[in-house]
Amino acid sequence: MKPYEWMIKYTPQTEWVDRRGILFWLAFFFIELGAGVFLVSSVFGVLQGEIIGWLICAVLGGGLHLLYLGHPFRFYRMVLRPQTSWISRGLIFVVGFLILGAMHMALSALTTVPIALLVITDILAFLTIIYGGFAMSCINGIPLWNTALLPVLYVVAGLWGGAELTVSIILTSGAFTEFVSSVEGIARVLLVVFAFIVAVYLIGARYSSTTGKVSVREIVVGRWKLLFWIGVVLIGVMLPLGVVVSSFIATSEGIPISLLWLSISAGLLGDLVLRYLILKNGLYGPLIPASQIV
Repeated sequence: MKPYEWMIKYTPQTEWVDRRGILFWLAFFFIELGAGVFLVSSVFGVLQGEIIGWLICAVLGGGLHLLYLGHPFRFYRMVLRPQTSWISRGLIFVVGFLILGAMHMALSALTTVPIALLVITDILAFLTIIYGGFAMSCINGIPLWNTALLPVLYVVAGLWGGAELTVSIILTSGAFTEFVSSVEGIARVLLVVFAFIVAVYLIGARYSSTTGKVSVREIVVGRWKLLFWIGVVLIGVMLPLGVVVSSFIATSEGIPISLLWLSISAGLLGDLVLRYLILKNGLYGPLIPASQIV
């Protein structure tokens, strides 16, 4: 792209999704997914889920985030401006969650955990899930991101993925099976809410501005339509919804475990693809409207 084209064309942001930006996309996903798994698991006392969620957040999410940074050993400077930066606040939330989460898991294995510690840890886990949406929504130059619905979408996606993965952890471990139906019920509700918010989010962005309209058009009917309709709608939403519907008409033997695993994998994939599309289609509007170009 020529320098002057940035003035007259819709320009995609590339910092958070192209080249090294791929690490940023994956880091946000795993940080929020891990915190979601920990939060849901801690509510039901599933210690294995807490451990796995903590590791996903710290190792996968945190590790990828450090790799994304140009100078990873200077990351501590990111916490210096919490009064103005959501990135600073987010790092504080993540570090606080990881420290208190480690304390909570250690105490859970040895003795009774104070309820105050659990509450504070879960609050920090929730803030870890939602901060990425706030960090993006405060960017005024990208209308697709600059909406209050984005943090809501991300927190629902993080909790939904956390509930889904918690179900898989319970099924794999063979313990805490009495909680499967409860966690699965939460995941079903969050799936429906997720599908609804995605639709409302895209419709709202479509009518927010001309640039927002272009972004949504690229996702729904433009260059990325196959990835959206197949990856997000068909695999990420319709397939898990089909499993939900089949659960109401299933025999007394219930849903086959293989089908449940397929639903969980499809939901996580759909969430990951949607996040990619939102990052990839974050467009800056032209500084000079087309009508003013001679």
